[in-house]
Amino acid sequence: MTNLESLTIQNRLIFAHVMSKEENCLPLLKMLFPHLNILRIEYVEAEKTVEDTLVSKGVRFDVYVKDVEGRAFTLEMQVENTRSLPRRSRYYSSMMDVDLLQKSESYDALAPAYVVFICPFDLFGKGLHRYTFRNTCLEDGTIELGDRSEKIFLNAKGTADDVPEELKDFLEYVAGSYEGKDAYVEKLNLAVQDARQSISRKRGYMNYIDEMKHERYEGREEGREEGRAEERGNTERERKRAEEAEAQLQQTREYVESLEKELKALRG
Repeated sequence: MTNLESLTIQNRLIFAHVMSKEENCLPLLKMLFPHLNILRIEYVEAEKTVEDTLVSKGVRFDVYVKDVEGRAFTLEMQVENTRSLPRRSRYYSSMMDVDLLQKSESYDALAPAYVVFICPFDLFGKGLHRYTFRNTCLEDGTIELGDRSEKIFLNAKGTADDVPEELKDFLEYVAGSYEGKDAYVEKLNLAVQDARQSISRKRGYMNYIDEMKHERYEGREEGREEGRAEERGNTERERKRAEEAEAQLQQTREYVESLEKELKALRG
């Protein structure tokens, strides 16, 4: 059973609650983007939903932020290492554009947009704390597309000496290995404690468990269907992938059952 007191900033609900406060969010943005000279946050919303059309997939950002210059940022706590994360960053960036540009506006009005995933794992396996991506010309890497969008993946378990100490301290805190006394990290730790109490009061964690139960089950069902389609092939590799998908689905069934027990205990 998951105890509220054991939840850390890696928990999406805790993270969103903490970073929805300007005093916690602004220092992190300044840390990540010192060259932007961010002065103040104009707008911040936790769990912001953006819908496109009736047939396309909407998104819900963990923390969606705009500064006084109109630049947009989404901060995402990503605990599970999924193969689709790079493509997810692409879709998130496009949905930010949907929110930023009104029907009558010119493309010139499209504000800079930054997608940030904070991960307790190394998605690219190079030991960096930070991986930043911009669109560049393949034929001449000195030419940038200039679409004013960036995708950043932070690795809380990085080993390289590639970021300032204050950002390393924050990432170590995310990873659960921080032992120093950085003022910002201490402030975040107090905010996490406050978030636990707030979630407990609002019973928000019950909704979170319901949501996670649905997302995990739905995701594994999709994997199972993919496995079935591949099983129609004749190769041993395809059969093995189908078996792995079935095993993952069984794990998810067990996970869902544990969540249901947890939810029942919390409601009790």
